[in-house]
Amino acid sequence: MPFKRATTYSVAINLFFLALCLIFGDLKFGAIDDYFMAARLTGALGTDYNPHLIFVNAIYGYALLPLYHLFPEIGWYYVGEMFAVFLSFTVIGYVLLQRCGERWGAILATLFTALFASDFYLVVQFTQCASILSAAGMLLFAYGVVEKRATTPFVLGIILMLWGSVMRWQAFLMGMPFFCLGMLFIFKDCWKVKWRVIAGLAILFAGAFAMHSWDQKIYQAPEYADFVKFQGPRVTFGDNGNYNQNAVYEDAEELGLSGKDMHMLTEWIMYDTEVFSVDSIKQYSDLIPPYRTNNPKELTPRDQLNALAHSLRSPLFWVWFAFCIIVYCTQRRKFLYLWSSLALILALLAYLMAMGRLVYRVESGFWLYAAVLAIPLFGRFLFDLPRKLVVGVIGVIAVANVFAYATSGETVRDPSSGEMRTLAIEDTTDYTQVFEYIDNQPNKMFLLSMNAFMRFSHHRNPPYSAEPIGQYRRTVSFGYWTPHLPEVTEALADFGIDNPIKDAVHDNVIVLNEPHLVDFLQRHYYDSVAIDTLKEIGEMTFLKYRLVQPADSAAKEAAQ
Repeated sequence: MPFKRATTYSVAINLFFLALCLIFGDLKFGAIDDYFMAARLTGALGTDYNPHLIFVNAIYGYALLPLYHLFPEIGWYYVGEMFAVFLSFTVIGYVLLQRCGERWGAILATLFTALFASDFYLVVQFTQCASILSAAGMLLFAYGVVEKRATTPFVLGIILMLWGSVMRWQAFLMGMPFFCLGMLFIFKDCWKVKWRVIAGLAILFAGAFAMHSWDQKIYQAPEYADFVKFQGPRVTFGDNGNYNQNAVYEDAEELGLSGKDMHMLTEWIMYDTEVFSVDSIKQYSDLIPPYRTNNPKELTPRDQLNALAHSLRSPLFWVWFAFCIIVYCTQRRKFLYLWSSLALILALLAYLMAMGRLVYRVESGFWLYAAVLAIPLFGRFLFDLPRKLVVGVIGVIAVANVFAYATSGETVRDPSSGEMRTLAIEDTTDYTQVFEYIDNQPNKMFLLSMNAFMRFSHHRNPPYSAEPIGQYRRTVSFGYWTPHLPEVTEALADFGIDNPIKDAVHDNVIVLNEPHLVDFLQRHYYDSVAIDTLKEIGEMTFLKYRLVQPADSAAKEAAQ
């Protein structure tokens, strides 16, 4: 099929589904991490743009900086991710059209995009973005091998894979076993163009590891020392709830630590630079590993089957299965790929289940890699379809999707669980009033519960609009991954705050939705602390912690 024709078809298919998502969908980030990385990039946490994105390679941030300087009101972080997904879908559609022919390819490309557009466009998220970029790059590289074309597919494939490694290093590495498996099944073709393959792989791995190493060195700077030390304990408390909490609390008490403080940490109340200093907090997190609830190894097959049963409800599984059936029908000697890729997926699922880190966005990445890398194994289709039938099938898919998006476009798969739901949070709070209350007190620092901090992300600017510089400078969370960031520490210092929890009693500090600090403050810092409610707006409560003077205590006792 001619290059221009295949490209035009693929672009048209993806533009159609992108338009459906933009018109009928509820455009949001698939992860709050993306929102706050974008906010950090735009300077919302500090006083200037900051391209160091923590979970995404800083190269992405630096690449977007010129666009932010030219058009500062546009959310280029989000636009970049959406473009990455669009480009990846277009590449996959193009290769399907080239491998399967115009008619079969048009149907398969339309079906593929129809099944995944909602997952990727409506809940765009850096892990899934990295997976589809890497998968598209691997497919293009393998396509160059089997078609024995010029160097263009190799070059573009390497660029896409490098882009995937920038968006999420671990997601890129996650695809490597599938890439190796796919290349193994076309080894004879690889040997025929071995110098291109060797050179391409050398450039890929040298470039990917060099970029990753450069990004990691950024966080070795002295200003990131506390932030880096904080991340290990934070992950232990936040991402792993599968342990015996009562046993951990008892051990904490026996070691002279506090079970109450341990409970606060599990509730993401962490930002105390003395009791929960980056060195002290590790004493608590180190108590957890011995009490993790790990399933016995003999139950691993059962857990794998349960995970497989869950995958049966995902469209990615059925695409992988359909592509493997196509391999069987068109090139039967390659059918072993079905069992090999399935075994690889089950092994990786078992590994993640043992770590307690299996979530839908990662699991779906496995099926995506396995499905996409089956495409180069397709043989020749022995019969063609009538043009009217092709037009009819594509028409039915288009009409069905228009109806589905028009009636339930806001319903998406949860990136963590895979369950169908809306991303909107049920909340009767008028956040316009909340933000006005904060903005009208420029001399106050607001310390937030992590839940309140996250809810702000749903009610500030939409993802396609950039958060202005300093938007979050006076709203600091007690938890999450933002504590100890250099710009957050600097913002607190500007308000005379050295220790957020301890200094909650300062006159210029207001606490939002965290009423459980009195006991902690009295056990560690002060004789007597009182708490007053300043204002309630829906589910948001503004609180003032204050020290109780001896005269106040005497008056209170006399009144009783």
